[in-house]
Amino acid sequence: MLRPRLSAPWAAILLAALPAGAAPAQESARGPLDEAEFVALHRALQPDRDFAWERIPWRLDLLAAREEARREGMPLFIWSLNGHPLGCS
Repeated sequence: MLRPRLSAPWAAILLAALPAGAAPAQESARGPLDEAEFVALHRALQPDRDFAWERIPWRLDLLAAREEARREGMPLFIWSLNGHPLGCS
């Protein structure tokens, strides 16, 4: 197996770009959250459960969807993907 080699100029550039010392993370002056604060923050950060796309009457049968669109005078929206649904291709 071939291993990629890094030339000396690129290695020097990469080393120069590294910070001299990483700054420690700042700690909160308030201290840790208590349980009530955590629950309130957790609730506030949850996504909205009312997704508009879930209210769309999606059709899985293309021919039936085409006929329904023609009958109602509506456009036909086709969502098509190429590859793995999780982007693993």
